[in-house]
Amino acid sequence: MTRLPLSVVVPARNEAETIGSVVRNLLAMDWVSEVVVVDNNSDDETAALAEAAGARSVFEAQPGMGHAVRAGLAAATHDWVMKVDADLEKFNVKLFSEMAAARVEGVGLVKGDWTDPKDNMPMTRLLVKPGLRWLFQGLSTLRSPNTGIYLVNRSLIAHQEIVGDYAADLDIMVRIYAAGARVVEVDIGRIEHDMRNVGHYNKMAETIMGFLLQCQSMRITEELVVLARSAEEVLQSAFGLCAGRAKAGGVVTIFVEDAATCMDALGGCLEKWPTLRVLALDRLEGFAPFGPERHVQILTSSAPAIKLLADGLQSELRKAGARVEPTLVMPTDPDAPCDHGFDISSVSDLKSAALAHAGLLDTHKTRECFQSLDILLRET
Repeated sequence: MTRLPLSVVVPARNEAETIGSVVRNLLAMDWVSEVVVVDNNSDDETAALAEAAGARSVFEAQPGMGHAVRAGLAAATHDWVMKVDADLEKFNVKLFSEMAAARVEGVGLVKGDWTDPKDNMPMTRLLVKPGLRWLFQGLSTLRSPNTGIYLVNRSLIAHQEIVGDYAADLDIMVRIYAAGARVVEVDIGRIEHDMRNVGHYNKMAETIMGFLLQCQSMRITEELVVLARSAEEVLQSAFGLCAGRAKAGGVVTIFVEDAATCMDALGGCLEKWPTLRVLALDRLEGFAPFGPERHVQILTSSAPAIKLLADGLQSELRKAGARVEPTLVMPTDPDAPCDHGFDISSVSDLKSAALAHAGLLDTHKTRECFQSLDILLRET
């Protein structure tokens, strides 16, 4: 097998006893180009022993699986990154090559599906799978959605935004799914873990439940489509909602007359958040939902011609079978009565920075408000 451009990331905290053998076993595989060991604030010789075995070590001071994974993804040389645990001696790592081989067009994440005869997977059965059935139908058939061994194309997601705790592996999976890429599974065999106590599962359940509730509130499988005249209009009236959705992993497409100006104004955001894109308004014809669930929310300028375009897009999408929320209008008067409001306090600093970068007066509040297009059309 030829050597493939693939990085392996191993989050490790106080793994001096095994990290050397883990690194050597991985580097013995033809499909591994490099091993990055993330020393998650260890107080033993984990980093030194990893480097002695041939790995590159990265230090992450803040404890937590997600913090370590973020650091590893950022440090990896290649976009395709395999994340594995530091207890690989329990696995037949030769089977991992089948994960590397599963990278085909359209796939963004390959999950390693393993079984443990001593563990009936209570978190997966009782919480993760039911949660996915409610929130992400396309992920509900996965056998091992909560596995921490996987291969991901980091270029598809804002990997620097993943949560810092145990839910990081789920966050990566959900972001890949929301971005419109496929998630597949490969059987990597059977292992036997040590039995975990109730307290361990209680902590896991609380973390996962919090993550699933956050997913529901962010509505990341609902594509946000913005139709506007100018970058200024987007920044002042809708940037908070766009930034919040894209930061969380949702697809946001902005159609604007001055696309080049808007791309310049959002340059940093476009680089950080791959699911955010800006297109010229004349490319609106033929638009189709990008995400997996064909669920769309349209925001439109208050300009009459663009409102008509939005109304037409809404009709076409519904005819094509997409689920489309009522179209919302960005009001010209910030004090005008509105019937829809969104909390943007979590990205308030980002909006202030974007307005300052564009030389616009920062008068925004912690909510962005919109008017229903259907109501406005009836009134006119």
